[in-house]
Amino acid sequence: MFKDELETITAAIESYGEKPPDNIAMISDPFAGQNFIIEELRHRYPDTISYLPFFSVVTSKDFIPNLYTAKDVVIMERCHFLALRKVGGFAMLDEFLDFISSSEKLFITTWNSYSWSYLNAVRQIEGFFPEIIHLPKMDSKTLKELILSKYEGARIEFIDDRVIEKKQGFEVLERKITLPFTNTALTIPWISYSPGESKKEEIEIEDAVFNRINIIADGNYGVAQRVWERSLEYPEMKTSNIPEVPCAVDLTINEAFLLTIILSMESIQLVDLAEIAGPEINIDQNLYRLIQHGLVEEEKGYFHIKPEALKCVCNYLTRIRMVW
Repeated sequence: MFKDELETITAAIESYGEKPPDNIAMISDPFAGQNFIIEELRHRYPDTISYLPFFSVVTSKDFIPNLYTAKDVVIMERCHFLALRKVGGFAMLDEFLDFISSSEKLFITTWNSYSWSYLNAVRQIEGFFPEIIHLPKMDSKTLKELILSKYEGARIEFIDDRVIEKKQGFEVLERKITLPFTNTALTIPWISYSPGESKKEEIEIEDAVFNRINIIADGNYGVAQRVWERSLEYPEMKTSNIPEVPCAVDLTINEAFLLTIILSMESIQLVDLAEIAGPEINIDQNLYRLIQHGLVEEEKGYFHIKPEALKCVCNYLTRIRMVW
């Protein structure tokens, strides 16, 4: 999983001290697997790396002293918490960029892809990170291998309990052809025979399950894992348990703005959401409607996009130009 990305970061760590450090920005959508890479790096280099994550919006410079005392290689996770989408909201980001501009340490940073696009457009932050890594989407086969690898020694029974209509027989169609040496178009009957699905044409049920999961996940490992866990009735996985996620979204401007903040911050507390949104927006009412729409959920005081709805939310906010 993410072999190429791990090799790139490992090479930068191994070559530290031989040349000026090339700070790294690792960028991905919510749930896409940044934590896997971070944990692997911390496991490989326990004595080399300092780990300094952000868990909420940063409003003071208290984090700066920690950078001075950190080891030569520093992992800064969730750096999108350094900036707010509001007037004066870049002060902490500027403090961080000022520090790394004059530091000889190697910084490995992670960013939400939508925050990164916004900050790069307004602050050109890519200039501070010579090595930029975008986590790739996964195909259904890879997702299947990764998820099932956690069940080694256990047998999962895949059950296809959908109702499928199979068409079989002759069908008369019309086709237009043009005769040689003429521009005249003729309509002729064309007989088509459909024998129905043969056994060779049928997709293995395991593959069909993960194809359906990946339609929802859109190559996002974390979303696929969540859909799998919520659909599994161990040891059975029924195709009917995989949710159908409708994507008919029609929000007010305030709802769309709050949804954009939650998407860009990935996971945010109510107090931080209110800090960014300002007093003009009724947070409680708009949050309630977003939850009722099935787009947002709350866990342990933090609000985030409901994983199953992530693809729908991203497409909607991109369409109305709230994110890009």
